[in-house]
Amino acid sequence: MQADRSVMKINFNESPDFTVGIELEVQLVDAQSNALVSRCSEVLGSLDSHTEFVKHELMGSNVEIVSAKSGSVAEAGADLHKKLVAVIAAAKQHNTRLCLSSTHPFSLWREQEVTDSERYHQLLDKLQMVGRRFNIFGLHVHVGVNNAEKCIYVMNRMLYYLPHLLAVSANSPFWQGQKTGLRSYRTKVFETLPTAGLPFYFHDWADYTNVVEKYIATGVIDTIRELWWDIRPHPDFGTVEVRVCDIPMCLKDVLAIAALIQSIVKKLSDEYDSGVPFERPHSFVTRENKWRACRYGIEGNFLVKDGGSVVSAKEAIGFVVDTVTPEAKELGADNELKGVLDILEHGTGAQRQLKVFEATGKLAAVVADLADGLQQEVEEAEV
Repeated sequence: MQADRSVMKINFNESPDFTVGIELEVQLVDAQSNALVSRCSEVLGSLDSHTEFVKHELMGSNVEIVSAKSGSVAEAGADLHKKLVAVIAAAKQHNTRLCLSSTHPFSLWREQEVTDSERYHQLLDKLQMVGRRFNIFGLHVHVGVNNAEKCIYVMNRMLYYLPHLLAVSANSPFWQGQKTGLRSYRTKVFETLPTAGLPFYFHDWADYTNVVEKYIATGVIDTIRELWWDIRPHPDFGTVEVRVCDIPMCLKDVLAIAALIQSIVKKLSDEYDSGVPFERPHSFVTRENKWRACRYGIEGNFLVKDGGSVVSAKEAIGFVVDTVTPEAKELGADNELKGVLDILEHGTGAQRQLKVFEATGKLAAVVADLADGLQQEVEEAEV
């Protein structure tokens, strides 16, 4: 006899429009070897503040730093900076540094320690090696939306822009000590999860909840948290949550991408309010562009919306920035949004990693460069 897996109706807790929450998944590396180290519990134990916003993740070498719900990207950035200062200081007590990269260049997944949590043990029992390989680090950005139907409309329309966000955030060119040839290898590891990758298009909120409720009833997932899509509604928070991005190499780039996400959400939300109909691009366009973003980052080409021609990724991303600049100004995020253009000019984290490796021939030097860069950025912002 099967267990009762009935679920309660999923309600969307409406949130004030365009509030921002940012989640950083951060590597903990040894200060001498630059290898991943499972010292999350030790670091958390040494924190004097922000303890409710700094959390364990699946692997003990991963710490999640979460901003408070913020009225602007700048406010979220200031909050994250304070927390990074605290976590860097706590980590230093344990001969540990923080590093922003979506894969570690040389540490092996099979050597990572799993956090001792009933939820994580249950997940790994279900996922087996697919879960054990999940030694990756991402950026998640929440943006407040004031009703459920609008959330689905915005999510459907944002699917087209996910490759743009992945390309500009790409920061995982190495895996298990090898150069992968991809700018975002994290993407391919992530897509091995059974409910990850690009989500479906949904007709409305009822269509979405119908799928989720059947997933739970049939044991596909146990909770809504196991929908690891590249973008998803977060009913508890009342947000659209964008999860496609690699973790960029510095806080400045994090805030630039968060500003781009917030501005796109505002533009689409305003168009929903104005009754603009949604003419969706064919799924092959988004799927192909996601692959190109994963493979080439900002150095490749994207298919245009009708799929009949291509344009450079830099031009496509620059066009999106131009399109949402009025919304960014309304949100007070135009200064942060300009950081996207800086990334297009100076390069992504993936390009930086490859450049350092080409110059040194040492993957440990790549990690040291990232850790040095983050620490310098945080220290200079304190002055």
